[in-house]
Amino acid sequence: MGIWKAGSIVFTLSKSTRRSVGITVKKDGTVHVRAPFWLSTREVIRMVSSKAAWIEARQKANAKEPVLPSDKAELALLRKEASVKFLDIAAPRVEHFRKKYGVEPKKWTVRIMNTRWGSCSSATGRITLNLKLYFKTDPCIDYVIVHELCHLIHPDHGKGFYALLERELPDWKLRRKELKA
Repeated sequence: MGIWKAGSIVFTLSKSTRRSVGITVKKDGTVHVRAPFWLSTREVIRMVSSKAAWIEARQKANAKEPVLPSDKAELALLRKEASVKFLDIAAPRVEHFRKKYGVEPKKWTVRIMNTRWGSCSSATGRITLNLKLYFKTDPCIDYVIVHELCHLIHPDHGKGFYALLERELPDWKLRRKELKA
């Protein structure tokens, strides 16, 4: 393994028996490239250079991510604060869904999720929210809550799901855009 540079991109390179090149941008912004033994370092540098815009976009996106505490006690306290905040925002929505549609979540959980803001198991009625959502605005949190509540009725992302989401939260597209920004 060695450290290399392709334009402004500094990366570590490891070679293995794999058949393709893999580029990983870690949360701290470091770049790791895995490549097959037979591929020259010069060719790897060329490939990394060709992906510079994508790499820099990932680094920029990762820089916007909130840094969660590494101390377990602090993380537990943050999770508790987030749970209270999320349930305060969710309470009127849950009551509305219960009265109007006859559904409500059986359990709420808060945990660190790497690829999504929330999830819903319509089979168990469990809604899970990403701890990082705590750092977003209340309208964004509300959007994720309504999105997951809609999954209690429509488990997929079909037309029925989006019709319900539109009915319950007409500005959902704006909120989703803000959440992704």
